[in-house]
Amino acid sequence: MPGLVLAELDYFLRDERAAMHAFMDDLARGAFTHAPPAPDQLVRAMDIDRRYGDLGLGLVDASVVALAEAIGIRRLATRDIRHFATVRLRDGSAFELVVHPADPDRS
Repeated sequence: MPGLVLAELDYFLRDERAAMHAFMDDLARGAFTHAPPAPDQLVRAMDIDRRYGDLGLGLVDASVVALAEAIGIRRLATRDIRHFATVRLRDGSAFELVVHPADPDRS
């Protein structure tokens, strides 16, 4: 998980500090995959950002897609349904989204 993603996660959990602390504890014990983006992944992220220019992905979300492609991740925990339900991986497949709450617009 790139450092940029950790920054975005912290932003989204700004009002849920206990959840952020629990996540960081899990990350520290190895419960999640953590990998900084390689230069080729950043190039791919910028390609993805250009491809979905109308969506306004940005570097963070596009780097998540590039990293997922690189390490074979197809399942994402996110509240960002608008972006990650739209984007397709290089092979044309969609992400399997794990969302909490199930309908973030109602949270």
